[in-house]
Amino acid sequence: MSTTPETRRAIAQRAIDRATTRGVPLDRDAAFLTLLEEWICGDIDMKAMRERYLDIIALRTSQRRDRA
Repeated sequence: MSTTPETRRAIAQRAIDRATTRGVPLDRDAAFLTLLEEWICGDIDMKAMRERYLDIIALRTSQRRDRA
């Protein structure tokens, strides 16, 4: 199934709205937004987006531990 950037943007906005309603604001993380924009443009698929974001989170966690 092929989706347009407009469709992907609408899907993303619905997911962000649902998360915000549940008290989990996703739209504040710059790394997440960058990956989201790449997904919206069709540059990466959702699996790659998830994997790359998990890598970012792991790196941040490691850096915090190193500082402590």
